[in-house]
Amino acid sequence: MCLDQNRVLVSFRTPFVYAMANTQPKSLPGPSMPYRGRFNAPIGTSDAEVEDFPELELFEGAVPRGPMYQDNLEVKYIDLNMKQNKQVHHTSMFEYDGLIVRRGDPFTMNITFSRAYNPSTDVVTLEFTIGGQSHSDKNTYVALKLNNPNGKWQCQVRPQGNGVDLSIVPPADCIVGKFCTYVTVETNSLKKRTPRDPNTDIYILFNAWCRNDDVFLDSDSQRQEYVLNDLGMFYNGTCDNVSSRPWNYGQHKRGVLDACFFVMNKSGIPLEDRKDVVRVSRRASAIINSQDDYGVLVGNWSGEYDMGASPTSWTGSVQILLSYANNSTPVCFAQCWVYAGVLNTVFRCLGIPSRVITNYNSAHDNNGNLMTDIFVDENGNMDRKFTRDSVWNYHCWVEAYMRRRDLPDGYGGWQVVDATPQETSDGLFRCGPTSVEAIKAGDMCFPYDAPFVFAEVNSDIVFRKRLDYGRDEVVQRDTTYIGKLMLTKAIDSYLAQDITHTYKHPEGSSANAATMERATTFGCARDRSALQPVDMELEIIAPAVQLGQNFNLKVVLKNKMTEHQTVELTLTGSVIYYTGVNNADFKMERQTVSLGPMMTEEVAVKILANDYMKYMVDQGSLNFSCVCKFLESGQSLVAVKVVRLEVPLLSLKLGGQVRVGHDMSITMIFNNMFNVVLKKVLLQMEGPGDMGFRLKRYK
Repeated sequence: MCLDQNRVLVSFRTPFVYAMANTQPKSLPGPSMPYRGRFNAPIGTSDAEVEDFPELELFEGAVPRGPMYQDNLEVKYIDLNMKQNKQVHHTSMFEYDGLIVRRGDPFTMNITFSRAYNPSTDVVTLEFTIGGQSHSDKNTYVALKLNNPNGKWQCQVRPQGNGVDLSIVPPADCIVGKFCTYVTVETNSLKKRTPRDPNTDIYILFNAWCRNDDVFLDSDSQRQEYVLNDLGMFYNGTCDNVSSRPWNYGQHKRGVLDACFFVMNKSGIPLEDRKDVVRVSRRASAIINSQDDYGVLVGNWSGEYDMGASPTSWTGSVQILLSYANNSTPVCFAQCWVYAGVLNTVFRCLGIPSRVITNYNSAHDNNGNLMTDIFVDENGNMDRKFTRDSVWNYHCWVEAYMRRRDLPDGYGGWQVVDATPQETSDGLFRCGPTSVEAIKAGDMCFPYDAPFVFAEVNSDIVFRKRLDYGRDEVVQRDTTYIGKLMLTKAIDSYLAQDITHTYKHPEGSSANAATMERATTFGCARDRSALQPVDMELEIIAPAVQLGQNFNLKVVLKNKMTEHQTVELTLTGSVIYYTGVNNADFKMERQTVSLGPMMTEEVAVKILANDYMKYMVDQGSLNFSCVCKFLESGQSLVAVKVVRLEVPLLSLKLGGQVRVGHDMSITMIFNNMFNVVLKKVLLQMEGPGDMGFRLKRYK
């Protein structure tokens, strides 16, 4: 059973689609028209709603309608020049039969009349509407008179035989969404409007090629990568053992464009606000998770996925978005990279430049400060009861590129937008957009959610020893562990690009110290306890390890003092989720080590697969913590090492001619290296072009 707050999700069709029933008692009925008393009409939030425009409108005082004169102008045909416009607007890749254009750039259309158009006598109006409550004041209704095209929308008219060629430019701050198109011809007594025709609907997207658009990106290679590329790569594992997984964003696949705007309609963002990329991205970060608004994805980190799909089984965003759009039901299940992948698809589909980021050693600070507190007891054991903060091995979010008119100059560009439900922001589980430049500068006062993002990449690890009567003392502080490495896919390559420098200055530099000090002036607390220097070094060294293997761990102690030291060493091994949450301890070893002056000692610890495999979880890692207490001085040192267990890789073998227009075969090869029989094996595969989603189960 899949639980999402007060809702229960029950399977009824496929493993990926669920009906949802409310388990709470029925609430009191609300008003039939909740907008009454505040607004004269409901606020439009959906471009799927279509206003019912009459085909004939009589002018006031007009005589009863009679037959139209033969010389009255009539609309015979509207041609949206699909192929030409899509090429110009970089939308040819969309598997969509209608017209898709980007705001701020001209598109053309041709109108054929019953006779030649005379601009001196014929009154023809081109109308664009979006939503069911269109109004010119809300920019949801646009009327362009061909003989006097004034307004924010530009229109150039060129008569051509029995018709006109039009060049139309939606403003660079136009609402994004699906517009309906009408052509109205006025006579002496009435207006005659073309009937509603879905074939003339036009999707208008954000435009990274237009300098006046807030998402303008002044690099063609970046536009090709961050808007048009539908294949990506995510990075996971640990900072010293990075692994990767491909992801099919599929923003151009058939049905995905409609699905992405279905998501925006479900988000409830007013249509008028859809012109603002800041508001669109903020609302999108909330609707991608289902935590409080019945959004796209249900999160699950428990390892129990019987009522849905394991997060690791997804290969792309297409099936998730199509399932949500077709069933209006949250899809099970997701973790951070799935949230990021789907959000990135929505952004690129809407025309917003975006990319997925991996932050290694990502802090989740429950106290809202810059300290990630880890407690140990007097015996050197990790105290799970009092340790509430966690450090994720990695965490994925999205960066979206935009101008920030609501911030001072210099804080535009890449913005953090995170759909993973971690903490609430203005009452909803969402995060961002947060200026990356503001994070680097330590400016915590600018919207949105800067303190939370800053803590994810800049927290200090503070090790505290629990004393009696609820007291504790700081035994060690690590200012370099959090935000150790930040990666994204490189442009035109599947290699990783290190972008750590865009978030923070080099550790230990004066610029980094100034940033941290500035952050504290905005209320971000740091631990400033005075610590006595410890002339000892402690390090845990582990080799690369395959899942299911035995291995040797080394604890290296170095005495840099001229006096002899006796060390009580406590090593704890545990299986953790990738979020840093402990599943089970499997190893506890205590040793007493004698160290002479200026000596180094290596303590070898044997780790057996039989000890940890019984506790292994999905994407699990091994976490080793070592607490050393020096008997002569009474001081302590703590070291932590996360070991990623590598899994066997899949191999793909291509058969046939690998050429355009030729059939080819793909053979998947997997070698079971474990000493157990694998059960419930699921193979999922998808790719670009006509390579659709494939699924096969092995019993």
